[in-house]
Amino acid sequence: MFKTKHDIGSPNYNLNTPKIPPKALPQSPPLTSPRSFSRAEHRSFTMLKPSLSGSISRAHTPKPSTPLPLKSILKGKTSPPRDSYESDGEVAAAKKGSRNNVYTVPNSPPQHAHLGPMKGPALNLHWKLLPYHPKRSKRFLHFDVAFPTHDIEFRQNSSYGVQRTSLSDADFDKSAADEKLVKMTINFQRGPFEWDIDVKRDKGIRVRDVFEAIYAAFDAPLTPHEKSLIPHHRRAVYEEAFRLRCKLAAGLPIVEQRKGWKRVDMLLHETLFRGLTQPKSGGDWVLNLSGSVPVYDR
Repeated sequence: MFKTKHDIGSPNYNLNTPKIPPKALPQSPPLTSPRSFSRAEHRSFTMLKPSLSGSISRAHTPKPSTPLPLKSILKGKTSPPRDSYESDGEVAAAKKGSRNNVYTVPNSPPQHAHLGPMKGPALNLHWKLLPYHPKRSKRFLHFDVAFPTHDIEFRQNSSYGVQRTSLSDADFDKSAADEKLVKMTINFQRGPFEWDIDVKRDKGIRVRDVFEAIYAAFDAPLTPHEKSLIPHHRRAVYEEAFRLRCKLAAGLPIVEQRKGWKRVDMLLHETLFRGLTQPKSGGDWVLNLSGSVPVYDR
């Protein structure tokens, strides 16, 4: 209708109808050439649509992720897994403590470890316990370990023969060393036999204690194991030494024979005390026995 009133060629043209001038439309920016989407862009665009709509409807709650173990910068070493609640300070303290433990001295020895006994300082024994020497020993001591200690005596050659003097209680009660000694170990080895003689006294070991310990060690009967160590071809020799000792005993020979073989019979006829020596300073002492009186140049 609006067109017929303003068009001059139209039969409904009205001269009084005002004419509206045409208005130019704003120019739009030039369009770029259309570009088709690639398959990757199209796929990403279609995958983003549901996530966008879902984010509007409800908030997305992220799930806690499990922390991965820290990788050490040292080659060939991996760090242990770290808990999520440990702080950096706790981790650093743990690493520092582990490094310090490398240089910590253990409080106890390793398993199967063998530690030798502690050796005491070297001691000077009383001259009665040492091997006889004319420049050191005051008199010659005769001690046959096959007989009790009350038979120990001093012997000295004279123009009237051999003078014999029994030891007094004062001689027996002399201190065994120049310092107080409460424990000592004496080793003896002869053939297949090896025995240790332990001497103990809390108030200090005396000369008497050493002599009595030696006599008691050899007066003990042979054990079944010790009898098994005797070679078969040597049994007759030990039997002879056994019968001789029983014959010289203070009691009846038949009584001694019933007691059977003793350790002293394994010494055969080498039963004379020749003093104690110490091969290693501060170590155990060694018992020396022989069957004859030593000869020294005077």
